[in-house]
Amino acid sequence: MIIPIALAASLALSSAFALTEAAPAPPPAPDFSAERDPFELDWTSPAPGIWTGVRPQSARLPVTGTSVVVIGETGVLVFDGGGTPQQAERVAEKIRSETDLPVTHIAISHWHGDHHLGIAPLRAAWPDAVTVSHSFTRAVMDSTLMDSARNPEATPPGAFQAQLEGALANPDLAAHNRAWLEQALVWAELIEDQVRISQIPQIDVVFEESLEIDLGGRAVRLVHFGPGNTKGDIMLHVPDARFIAAGDAVVHPTPYGFFSYPESWAQALRQLRQMDVDLIVPGHGDMMTDWAYVDLLIETLQSIADQTEALVADGHDLDGVREHFDWSALEPRFTGGDPFWAGRFDVWFKRPILEAAWRLATGLDNEELIPHEHGVD
Repeated sequence: MIIPIALAASLALSSAFALTEAAPAPPPAPDFSAERDPFELDWTSPAPGIWTGVRPQSARLPVTGTSVVVIGETGVLVFDGGGTPQQAERVAEKIRSETDLPVTHIAISHWHGDHHLGIAPLRAAWPDAVTVSHSFTRAVMDSTLMDSARNPEATPPGAFQAQLEGALANPDLAAHNRAWLEQALVWAELIEDQVRISQIPQIDVVFEESLEIDLGGRAVRLVHFGPGNTKGDIMLHVPDARFIAAGDAVVHPTPYGFFSYPESWAQALRQLRQMDVDLIVPGHGDMMTDWAYVDLLIETLQSIADQTEALVADGHDLDGVREHFDWSALEPRFTGGDPFWAGRFDVWFKRPILEAAWRLATGLDNEELIPHEHGVD
């Protein structure tokens, strides 16, 4: 069963949460009645000196990545400091409430903006902090892949609100989707304002396979297991706490499949499966204390790679792959039959990951790095 972890009193308790074998739990019922703004985080401490800030209801708009804070004896590391400045300001507030130590490192799990576009307040508060990523992630920052974030002023004010209102005007919109969009509409102005002031971060240090960082009495390790959700996915491993933050290599209850790498992603998760950890923090969603969901992801990603390769070999184009792909043994275990999660699974995972797998099977690149021509909008 996948459950959120309660506050741990000490490292000695970690054995009580050892990762086990279990059947995947159904996704939580969607609840979009909460009045809290979309950038508030629920903070828990799964081990001494570690804090995870999870945005409740992972499917809320805009999707917002989890932030992790690790405190050593001489410094603090932040993993995925925030997709918006308001989120990063809340991460900074949490750090100041727990320690007087400086932030020495800000690590970015991958290039998708909901994990890093807001970190400017962290860099301003701790200007000596080093921002770290995989080398591919830094390369993306200067490429056309980030052009939508490079000029947020290009989107007219009110465009997001108008888009929501247009969707809500559909009389046939299902009730669960109406509640989801209405909640976003309440915060549309704040969301637009935050997007407009977000910035592509400067990355100071890069690595390829692993990087160990000494926080004083606590060594942490950043690891790259190969292409997964992106070519530059990294995870944060805290050995003394038997803890790993997986970035968007693990997202619950609906993974994101855009321009990803199913077969090597499955292999990366097999390497995660060999880690000696008790707790897994997904890039979105509640903390996990068993392997059930990771195992489901591995099975699903491998099936996607295998089925797509076979269908392409039989001469099917992308439409044919989508038509003939067999989801019957996989999809119900992610959605539990819930119509809202079925819709998110289709839009956020099924359609994009089959396109990604088809592109790879036909020799195309899912994340082509084309340098941005600076000074040209």
